[in-house]
Amino acid sequence: MSHILIVDDHSPARSLIRAIVTLDGHTVTEAGNGEDALARIADTDYDLVILDLVMPGVDGYQVLERLRDMDGHQNTAVIAVSSEGEEVDLLRAAGLGALDHLSKPFGYDQMEKSIKRVLNATPEQVIEMRDARTAQAEAYHAVISLVDESKPERRRLFRRAKSAHR
Repeated sequence: MSHILIVDDHSPARSLIRAIVTLDGHTVTEAGNGEDALARIADTDYDLVILDLVMPGVDGYQVLERLRDMDGHQNTAVIAVSSEGEEVDLLRAAGLGALDHLSKPFGYDQMEKSIKRVLNATPEQVIEMRDARTAQAEAYHAVISLVDESKPERRRLFRRAKSAHR
């Protein structure tokens, strides 16, 4: 089976994920913070990293950024986990290369399906997953830009910026 790194600063969350992952026969390593996760990733090749995005110190976003800069780890599969459940978390993680996102609280079935989808994906499917999530993130950012421009207090600034650009 696969070797999976679980990264979460909340011990009960790690325990729940560990139970799900080990029931499916995978080998598990755990990290309680971003610094520990990066040290473990530098020393070991993992088939999958299940990464909490919101942690004190080095958060999940920083772990994703640094992971993508590490030699030999640019394509490590990542499932992002967030307790905030905000669309922006999903899209920011997608922009950093996470293949899937789960919002806490999640159930056994959700986690199991996500793990299977990511681990069983062919290289072509991984590219499709990344492309789809990147396109979704770009579309979201474009909509946010339009919304920001439409706010009355921002319209004045936007007009000034446009006229200054001419």
